[in-house]
Amino acid sequence: MRCLILAGGLGTRLGKLTKNTPKPLITVAGKPVIEHIIDRLNLHGIYEIIINTHYLATQINEKLETRALYYHVNQLLGHKGTIFALKPWLEDEDFYVVNGDTLTNLSYTEMTLIHRPKTITAFMDSEWRCGGTWIYSKEIFREELSVIPYRPHAEFFDTGTLEKLEKARKYYESEAH
Repeated sequence: MRCLILAGGLGTRLGKLTKNTPKPLITVAGKPVIEHIIDRLNLHGIYEIIINTHYLATQINEKLETRALYYHVNQLLGHKGTIFALKPWLEDEDFYVVNGDTLTNLSYTEMTLIHRPKTITAFMDSEWRCGGTWIYSKEIFREELSVIPYRPHAEFFDTGTLEKLEKARKYYESEAH
């Protein structure tokens, strides 16, 4: 299965941390967030990855080198706009979309197994908050799809604000993960 990582945002809520560093390269437990994401995808057999980049994109390309393909945009397209812009790369099979600022201990293998054709499977926690991970059926390019919540026993950490980043760092720097 393929994966699109959305990593183009400006990271303005992180203030000076993202003045010269793109948000996906902010470190947690000594490693950039986006590397944690790719390592976890790889752990579950997902190696075909494309990263949507915009802000300070060359830093992401230089850091990750050949670990992914890159889709640079001069103007942000949003979640759905990026998916549709990448239709030629995504349309042949169901695919993951992952926020480039969200860490998780989710089992992508289990999520793939419960995903059903002609749906969008959305990772959500017990409070019905979206965990920044979806599986889209390839039919998204031809028809409207129902969103099916997937609520496993898994943690996720949005690192998009200073407070949330600090929570992620505490979790990942502990023995808990």
